[in-house]
Amino acid sequence: MKFNFNLKYFISGFIIVLLINYNTFIPEKTTNLETTSNSSVKVELWDIKKTIEVSWDSQLVDEQSLKFNKSATITKVYFKSWDKIKKWEIIAEIDNSDAYDTIDEAKINLENAEISLKQLYEDPDETNVLQSKNSITSAENSLETAKAEIENLKVSQQNSLTQMLENIETSKKDLESSKSSLELSKKDLEILIKDKWNSLNNTNSSKSTTITSIEDNFRTYLVDVEKTIEEGDVIMWVTDKNRDLNNSFEIYLWAKNSTYKNSASINLSEAIWMYDNVSKEIANYDNSGDKDKLLWLLNDFLSLYNKMYDATDFIYKTLDNSVVSEWALSQSIIDSLKNSFSSYRNSALSKISTINSSINTLNTLTDTDLLSETNSNSIASKKESIKTSELSIEKQLLSIKNAQSSYDETVSSFKVNLDSKQKDLDLKDRNLELAKLNYDKLFEWPTDENVKKANNSIKQAQLKLDSAYKNLEDYTLVAPFDWVIRKIDYMVWDNLTTDTDKYVYIENPNLLEITVLLDQIDIVWVKLWMNATITFDAYSTTPVNAIISSIDTTPISTSWVVSYEVKLVLDDENFKEKILSWFSADVEIITESKQWILLLKTSAISEKDWKYFVNLIKDWKQVETEIEIGIASDGMTEIISWLNEWDEISLTTYVSTTTTEEKTSTSLFSTPTWNRSWNMSGPPGWF
Repeated sequence: MKFNFNLKYFISGFIIVLLINYNTFIPEKTTNLETTSNSSVKVELWDIKKTIEVSWDSQLVDEQSLKFNKSATITKVYFKSWDKIKKWEIIAEIDNSDAYDTIDEAKINLENAEISLKQLYEDPDETNVLQSKNSITSAENSLETAKAEIENLKVSQQNSLTQMLENIETSKKDLESSKSSLELSKKDLEILIKDKWNSLNNTNSSKSTTITSIEDNFRTYLVDVEKTIEEGDVIMWVTDKNRDLNNSFEIYLWAKNSTYKNSASINLSEAIWMYDNVSKEIANYDNSGDKDKLLWLLNDFLSLYNKMYDATDFIYKTLDNSVVSEWALSQSIIDSLKNSFSSYRNSALSKISTINSSINTLNTLTDTDLLSETNSNSIASKKESIKTSELSIEKQLLSIKNAQSSYDETVSSFKVNLDSKQKDLDLKDRNLELAKLNYDKLFEWPTDENVKKANNSIKQAQLKLDSAYKNLEDYTLVAPFDWVIRKIDYMVWDNLTTDTDKYVYIENPNLLEITVLLDQIDIVWVKLWMNATITFDAYSTTPVNAIISSIDTTPISTSWVVSYEVKLVLDDENFKEKILSWFSADVEIITESKQWILLLKTSAISEKDWKYFVNLIKDWKQVETEIEIGIASDGMTEIISWLNEWDEISLTTYVSTTTTEEKTSTSLFSTPTWNRSWNMSGPPGWF
């Protein structure tokens, strides 16, 4: 940023600061914000643009190429190589017979339109009268057919709806019968439960066995997680233990998609933290059989394995999206690692299922005492029968609900269908009226409206004829400026297609072109005719406007780096300086820009759980505030919501302290006990 320094305003401001600090009273109790550095920034309104920057050399293009854009045959060539040519002179022509066919057709249409106007004033002939009568008869027959179709449709629809209502009533009667049977089954179950009261002791014994079996699985779970974490850490390096093991191939993991690698590292780090906590809990667990402690541990294991699944899944996706390197990360190594982590991911799913099953089992064991008696085969069978009956009733209810819904939809559908038929009937009725009206018009004198329509048809035909004549220009190749034909590829009787690679090359000493190479990350952001600025070293203070004139998507591979060729041409009428070939230039392609929006230093923004936060300073305290961001460039980020202009954002963590002092300072240079960091940056002219 540039500042316009004004000595008068600076001296005035300095005097005001001295006067404010002349007599400063320090209160007895003062709260300070202390930090290792007074680092804060403000939210400001400013402009931002997202650009791609690259340096390259200019080239004067000595020729301009011309070609036909139609598939045709060359019929005439008026020049040869090295002939001088004047602007607007015809260089070559292609077969224009189809163009003249279009002209002849347009002439015929114009003649027919003129004949139609003339016929308005003539008496109708017998043929037209007969055709008009036949049209009336056909319209009458069509109308009667449509009326019959409507009557048949009404009868058919009523029969269908009646049958659907009968089915619904039958289903309701079946439902009442099922409910009665269910009540009888529930009474039978109550009697059976009383008979099985003595089986309670056996249930408690089974309960103890189940808890012991679950406790025995804990150590196996830990060993399985430890092995997976170790192999994942070797690839992703999230601990110091495996710091340097992935140095040779780490860059290939995120070359295509850094999001998967970042997610894998985050989830693996969290899994390691959770594994350490669970290990400590297992070490302190006393195998007492306490169900609450057991459920607590199982839920911690469930969270750990869910996190292990996310970590192994993102590691697998990272490997699947990695770039192959024959010497550092070959395809065979990638496939082997993918197989391993696919297995670990499946193993995590299996353990999640097992732990959920154990949790469900424990929850079942911790139900009421009467629940233990359900271990009896007879009670379980009876309950299953009741459950089946209940499900059957639910299905019956759902079936009735669906049948009622289907009935309502059918009524609506029938109404739509009937409305459509009625509209068709109305249309046929109007067609009959129109046919009768056309018959009557045969014997009427032409109205002003008919004459006007006929005249409009003549004008329309004339416009098409004029357009056909103008189209002849596409069948000739015309020189765009005065110079010399360096080379001409066309010969008489050449058959051309739209992709024929033949041109007329005319020397043009004034065309300046800059070719740059963009990598695979940048090429996806550029488009034809996108604006750019070019700064030549020879004119470093005068940026020149340019546009992208071509994008070649053919990849160019150099030393394992893939790039694509983009060409730019100058588009600045105000730039009159002399440019020569091989002038060095810095190119800045503007992919996105916004003006006068809220901006904040990117370093002041933190990310947690895919959300963005800042430390907003309010009343001398930090308040963590969630924000919504937009584009970012050159260390600045767009703020979309939740912050306002001049809000102060902390770059460090503040600690609130309280001190006790009794002192009054009258020095012109006294310093208050609080300290605040002011950001003096701003747009030009702020100071």
